[in-house]
Parts: sequence; C-alpha cells; structure tokens
Amino acid sequence: MKKRLIFLFLSCWIAIMATAQDRTISGVVQEKTTKDPLPGVTIQEKGTTNGTVTDMSGKFTLSVKPGAVLQVSFIGMESQEVAVGNSTSLQIQLEASTEEVNEVVVTAMGIKKETKALGYAVQEVKGADLVKVKEPNLVNSLNGKIAGVNVTNSGGAPGSSSQIIIRGGTSLTGDNQPLFVVDGIPIDNSAVGGDSSTGGLSATSTYSANRGLDLNSDDIESISVLKGPAAAALYGLKAAAGAVIITTKKGKAGVPQVTVSSKFRMDVANKYPEYQKMYGQGNNGVADDGTASSWGAPVSGSIYNNMEDFFQTAWSYDVTGSVSGGNENGTFFISMNRSDQNGIVPTTNYIKNSFRFNGEQTKGIFTVGMNTNYIYSQSNKTLTGDGLYGSSGDGAMISLYLWPVNNNMSNWLEGGSRVPLVNNVEPVDDVDNPYWTVNRNPVTDDVHRFIGSGYVTIDPTDWLSGTYRLGVDHYNMYTRSILYPGSAVADTYTDGSVSEIQRENNILTSNLTLSANKKVNDFTLGLLLGHNYEQTTYYRNKQQAIGLLSDFLSINNADEDNKSYSNYRSTKRLYSFFGEFSADYKGIAYLSVTGRNDWSSTLSAENRSFFYPSVSGSVIVSELFSDELKDKFSFAKLRASWSQVGKDAPVYQTATYLNDPVTTVGGGYSNSYTGGNPNLKPETTESTELGLDMRFLKGRFGVDFTYYDTRSKDQIISPRVSMATGYIFQYVNFGTVINKGVEVTLTGKPVKSKDWTWDTSLNISHNDGTVTDLPEGVTLLYVTDVQIGPAKSASIGEGDFLGLTGQRWTADENGKTILDSDTGLPITSTDATNIVGNREPDLLLGFNNSITFKNWNLSFLIDIRKGGDVYNATEYAMVYSGTSKETENRGTTGQFSGVMVDSNGDYQDATSSVELDQSYYQNEYVADASHFITDVNWFRLRSASLTYSLPGSFCDKLGFVKSADISLSGTNLLLFTNYKGMDPEVSAGGSGVVGAGSTAIDYAGVPATTSVAFGVNIKF
Repeated sequence: MKKRLIFLFLSCWIAIMATAQDRTISGVVQEKTTKDPLPGVTIQEKGTTNGTVTDMSGKFTLSVKPGAVLQVSFIGMESQEVAVGNSTSLQIQLEASTEEVNEVVVTAMGIKKETKALGYAVQEVKGADLVKVKEPNLVNSLNGKIAGVNVTNSGGAPGSSSQIIIRGGTSLTGDNQPLFVVDGIPIDNSAVGGDSSTGGLSATSTYSANRGLDLNSDDIESISVLKGPAAAALYGLKAAAGAVIITTKKGKAGVPQVTVSSKFRMDVANKYPEYQKMYGQGNNGVADDGTASSWGAPVSGSIYNNMEDFFQTAWSYDVTGSVSGGNENGTFFISMNRSDQNGIVPTTNYIKNSFRFNGEQTKGIFTVGMNTNYIYSQSNKTLTGDGLYGSSGDGAMISLYLWPVNNNMSNWLEGGSRVPLVNNVEPVDDVDNPYWTVNRNPVTDDVHRFIGSGYVTIDPTDWLSGTYRLGVDHYNMYTRSILYPGSAVADTYTDGSVSEIQRENNILTSNLTLSANKKVNDFTLGLLLGHNYEQTTYYRNKQQAIGLLSDFLSINNADEDNKSYSNYRSTKRLYSFFGEFSADYKGIAYLSVTGRNDWSSTLSAENRSFFYPSVSGSVIVSELFSDELKDKFSFAKLRASWSQVGKDAPVYQTATYLNDPVTTVGGGYSNSYTGGNPNLKPETTESTELGLDMRFLKGRFGVDFTYYDTRSKDQIISPRVSMATGYIFQYVNFGTVINKGVEVTLTGKPVKSKDWTWDTSLNISHNDGTVTDLPEGVTLLYVTDVQIGPAKSASIGEGDFLGLTGQRWTADENGKTILDSDTGLPITSTDATNIVGNREPDLLLGFNNSITFKNWNLSFLIDIRKGGDVYNATEYAMVYSGTSKETENRGTTGQFSGVMVDSNGDYQDATSSVELDQSYYQNEYVADASHFITDVNWFRLRSASLTYSLPGSFCDKLGFVKSADISLSGTNLLLFTNYKGMDPEVSAGGSGVVGAGSTAIDYAGVPATTSVAFGVNIKF
C-alpha cells in the first residue's frame, strides 16, 4: 500500500512538473505594410528578464512559461503584447509609431537627420505608398501627397510629361522644376521643349516625356522633398527651385528575398470636349464638301460618333521582379522591370525595360558600394495640335476635335491613298484624317539611359566619416518624325519627309564630403565639409529630307538639295565648395549654418564665382512642458530659416551667335537676333521660412504649419531692345519674382484598435506668385510656342507670374461693352495685351487616407482645387470651326447691352439684338478671350486602392511564400468640376516649356484617362 502511495505521488509530481515546464516557441517579426523582416526587435517575456532579439531575418526562438505574454518593441514602431497561448510558431507584424518625433528623413547630400532637428520643411513619401497605385510616371505619384507641391500632367497619352513645381516658379525664362537627386547624384528630369528648328516639332506639335519617367517606383525606398532654398542650400544653384531626393532600395541582411509584382491596367478617356451634333460640313448654313468647317445645314443623314469611336480602351501591364539579401558585411538588391503601356489613341504606346543593381560591402572601417540603373524605352506618338513647323499640316487631335459629324472619319483609306475631307482642293487646303495621321505620320522616340554611381566611405572613428562618390547620368535619345507622301500638307512636303534627331546628354558628378559629429558636455556638434565638380555635356545632331523620291521612308531617298543637316554641342562645368556647421543642445535647441561657393563656366570670369549662405534653427518647446501637459501636447517645435541661393545663366548667353553665311552680294556673316551679354550675373533667390510643428495625444494627431517668403531677383531675360544696338533682343539681368505662401499639413490616426486602423493626412497650400522690377517699357514676358488664339501665357510686370493676356471686346472707361451703332455687334480689338486671367490656383488640398481592417486595406486620395484660370484653346478652335456645343445656338438672336456712340460722339447706354451667325462666332465671339477662360474648381478622387493580404498561416502552408497581396486600384475615378472642356489638369506644351510655362492651357491634347488596375505582389 505504501509503495502504491509513493508511486501515485511521484506520478502526480511528474505531471505537474511537465505542465509547468518551459517550452520553446519560434516566430518572425515583420513590418506590417511591406511584410519585410525586422532584425533587432526586442522580444521579452512579460514580468521577467527573459528575452531575446530577432536575427537578420527577423526570426527568433525563446523558451517561455505556460501562459506567457510577449512584449515586442522596436525603435520607431508601435510596441505590442502578444499572448503565446498554445502556439509554437508566431507571426508578429509591427506598424510605425504615431509618435514620430524621432523620425529620420533624407536631406541634402543624402544626410539622414531627425525631423525635429530641421529648421525648414521637409516631407517624405515612402516607397510602399508610391506603388499602392503605381503611376507610369513617377512624378504623378507625388500629386496631393506633399503640401506646396503642384504636379500637372500634360495629358493621357503614354509617355507624356508631368511638371512639378514647388512653392511657385522662381525664374521668368528658366526651368522652374526642382533638382532630382538619385542615391546622391543629380539626374536629368527635363523634357524636350518645343524647337521648330529641330525637325519641326513645336511645343504643341506632340507630347514629350520628362526623364523622371524612366525611374521605376518599385525600386524606390523613399522620396524626400526639400521645398525651400534653406533645405536644398547645400546643392547650390541647381536647387534654387527645391530638390527631390530619391533613395533606392538596398538589400537587407538575412535570407535572400525574392519579390514579384505585377499590375494589369485598363485606361479609358475620362472626359471629351463638348461638341454639337446638329450641323454638318459647309458654310453659312449651306452644305458644302469644299470646306472643312461645320457651318453647313442641319444634318439630314447619318451622324457619326467620330470622337468616341476614335479613342480605344487601352490595356497595359507592368511587371517587376527583384532579389535582395546579404549579411552583416554586405548587401545586394537586383531588380528588373518591364512596362508596356498602350494609349487610348490608336498605334500609340510607351514601352520601358529597366535593370537595377545596388550593392554594398563593408570591410573594417571601409564601405564600398554602387548603385546602377539601365533603362531602355520606346515611344510611339502622334502629332496632336500643330503639324510639323512649315508643313501647314495638322495633328490628329485637333483634326479629330474639328471633324464634321456628318463625315464618317473611319473611312480614311482607299486603294492605299488618303481619302480627302475637302474635295477638289490642293492638299495644303485639305485636312489629314486622324486615322491617317496616327498610322502614316508617326513620331517615335528611342532612349537608352544609364544612371550609376560608386562610392567609398571610411569611418576611422565613431565621430568622423568621409565619403567620395562618383556618378554619371547618360542617355541617348533618337527621335524620328514622318510625313507620308500624299499627306494634306504644303506643296514642298506632299511627296513626304523624314526627320531624325539624335540627342546625347551626359552629367558627370564628383562629390567628396567629410563629416564629424562629437558630443561636448550638453552639446552635440557637427561639421560637414565638401567639394563638388559637375560637368554637363549636351549634343544634338539633326538631319531632314523633304520631297521623297518614292514612299521609301529614308533620309537617303531624296535629292541632295532637299536634305539638311545641323548639329549643336554644349559643355557646362561647375566647381563648388560647401560646408555646414550644426549644433544641438540637449535635444532641445538645434542650429544649422551652411555656406556654398560655386564657380560656373556659363558666366564671365568676373561674375562666375558666387557665395550663398543659409541659417536655420528649431526649438523643441515641448521639452519644457510638464508631464501632465505632455499627455495632451506630446510634441511642439518652432522653426525658422533664412537662405540665399543662386542660379547661373544657360550656356553661351554671354556671347552673341553668328547666323549662317550671307549668300547675297558681298557675303559675310550677320549677328543673331539676340545679343549676348558678358556682364550677366547669376539670378539670386532669397527665402525666409517660419514653421510650427505640433503633435497631440501621444502623436495620434498633428499639425505642421509653414509660412514662406521667397524673392528671386536679377532675372536673366531677353527683352526687346533698340535696333541701334544691332539686335532685336538682348540678355540682361532685370526683374524679381516673389512667392509668398502658406502650407498646412494635418495628420491623424482617428481609429486604432486590434482590427481597425485609420491613418489620414490633409495637405493644404496656397501660393501667390508675382513679378516686379522689369525693365522700363517691358510690361509682359511671353513664353514662345504657346500662343494660341485670343489668349497667351505671360508673366505680367507688377502682376501675376502665371498670367494670361489676350483680346477683349472694347469697353468704355466704366467697363461697358462698346457696340457698333450700325450692326449692334460688340466692337473687337486686336490688342492682345489685356490682362485676362491668372492661372495660379487659390488653394490646393490633398486628403490622403489609409484604412486597415484585419487583412484588408483601403487607401484613397482626394484632390481638391479652388480657383485658378484655365484657358480652353481647344474650345476656341472648335467654335471657329463650328464643332463646339456652343455653336448650336447659331441662327438664334443674341441680346447685347453696353454703350453706343451718339451723334455728338458721346457714349450712351444701349442694347441690341443680333443674329448669332457664322460671322458673329468667327469674328466677334472668338475675339474675346473671356469666352474661353474659366476660374476652375475641382473635386477629384485622384486614386484609390483595395488590397487584401493573404493570411500568414496560409502562406506558411505553401512553404515557399512569405507573403502575398492582391490589389484593385484606380486613378481619376471621379471628377466634379465647373470646367466645360476636357480634364482641367492640362499643360499644352508639357513640362518642357520654361518660365511661366503652359500649365492651365488646354489645346488639342490627348484626354486624361481613368484607369483601373489589378495587381499581385508576392514575396518568396
């Protein structure tokens, strides 16, 4: 019996000990959004000192007691408590902390700094946010995400450009887009502007890509936007308009990771011009196929939906594959991307292939690395507005918008020849069918580009570091434009023409920096010294043949007398020394002082050296709050900055060009119309910025407010001068551009629970850009190649930078319209210098949202614009041709009120009734620009995405899949606007037009698109 009791006791004791015994669990910790593993995460059993950290692959193992609760924490992430329960394997996902007071962003020269230390405004967009709704053009991905940044897409064509302007333009005749920097080296983001001398492609002939289009969003880790001169001061004269700092992905130590991401996309035109369907081809109410106009009789037969039938549903796909990995001594990241984007205009497309390799290796105190990216792209485009310069032809879009509704446009080819619209006339008096233009007269671009840099970093001590970086951005661009024999063009072009342009652009950058950071008592002091050398080389070679001998499309297929050749080459060098001193007192007060001296080869020896400083500081006033107050006001910072930065002249503006040799009697050479100026000095931009950054309720809500005042003086312009000088224009330093504005960013996490989170931000900005100090007698500055109809883009002296000038009906001193006493019609004027509009928006708002419920995420961006004029030059052309909806009122009686001149020559109030006929619309109506200008408002669902992440348990069962996401996304899904034309986000000449640009000018563009995409992202 005793033995039995002892045996029972031992059995119970063993059972108790077995249930109380520690057991080993394992798991992995990931970042919630990207599903990337997190190394170095602290895992601790609650109430004990028992713990561990995750390895380089984010994995951990730990022995714990039954019923244990794990406390999981990592810098910058929200801490979690996880009950172990009966699990032996855990998958833990951490999300970014709402209290981001120690958030780090990439600033000038690639230097990472805490945001609380910055005395100026910087906003960052994570790579994961760029690819939720992946835009073909990277620049479009920034729309609405950053306060003070205005992005304008030039249209819905594949490969079209997008313009980005930060806090308004700073140059009257120069490029106002910010500097783009990728992994520490400047790159080119320009677009080919209109240049009728190089193949006849003016700014409104076709669209061109900005070279930021070449970058693949899937390769990007983050984008920091340095908004003001103080933020970008270390970059010198190239960053007078701000800087966009792009950091690409690196590998992470641990198990190699393979990622495949694919999107299949559909695009449709989102808004057409309003056109009439009542009247057909003819003039003065009489049907007539001897004219292209639509002022004929009411249509009695078939009415064709030519516009709707012309545009097609466009299908595209984008695939990216990447491999990354490494160990504690080195990492690598390799990616490949293929993007095929078809256009809503038949035959148009944009194809891009991209390969990237980023690698880094550390050995002792040395780190060496390289970032390389090769891109090959092809673009098939069409002429849109104007035809080739000198050809008297038309583009496909303007022909489409003016095509009579009684003519079947799909009937464009017969026996291999063009079917005319206008019968029994010479080709120059006819109009090319849009189908003929897109199929027979293409414009193609082929681009090979390499962006690469190598660097060496030495860290001899924990407070001293040095880096040397050498980089290059090189691309070759080959453009070919065709006019097929038999096109409706001028006589010299009817036998066809071929134009080929080879462009080569190369930016070589050498950069050396030394930095020291040392803590001295309560101060942390920093010193940065650097040297920069940059050389930009541009080459253009053009050849053209007019009057082909047959339909064989080759430069060689023409007589020598009909061939022309030209080339151009430029080289620009920039030498710089720069430095920064920074100080931090107890993490409460921060000060930064910078200085940079540039020597530019584009200016004469006495003016080419210029120095510009900046000073910025911030005070973390919340460090002085009581603990009780910090519960409500968790963070508060005051910041201020002052800075000065220069902008040199474009190449060769200090000298005067010679024209081609004179072939008349006497021979010799003549000066160019524009005289150079050896006394040019750089433009200077001076900026003051004040800001307040506050966070509430432990970071759940926040507000960031900024006020800025930027003045850019000594503008380099070329006004008309006295003929006695020997020139018509001459480069001079005159004029000041002033930008004043405010930016507000509101952030919040209204909902945060176990299953639900809602992150939101609202970006609000207002800018007022004006022009002063123009030369005496100069009141307006125009942008070439964007002058259409009764209104023009202009910068106005003592007025708006983004102004519009144009024709108006004549009026008396009280503003009343003067009516002709004989006809009763308004009296028109050819004076086109009247101020008729301001294209700058009154207010821009971007409302970003991300709502997560368990494995589902809904993200969307609402874009709101208040005010800002848009000039509808497409409507002007349609009214004149008789295709506009407005002209349906023809034949009715219009009532006019104003004043007439009486027998004594005095103005008297009067009214008149006039028939609104073809003559009225073509002579009086189109002569008043106000009929085509709208003060535009819009409410737009810019983008939206719905993503489902497969459960981790499901992926574990598959074995080889770490995570998988399925998404449905779209862009431009809703648009509410008072604008009657197409999408009011327009730029007739694209981003290649400098100065006041062509933003908010709508002329014969490809309609913007609404897109829907299905995507899959899998990590192995």
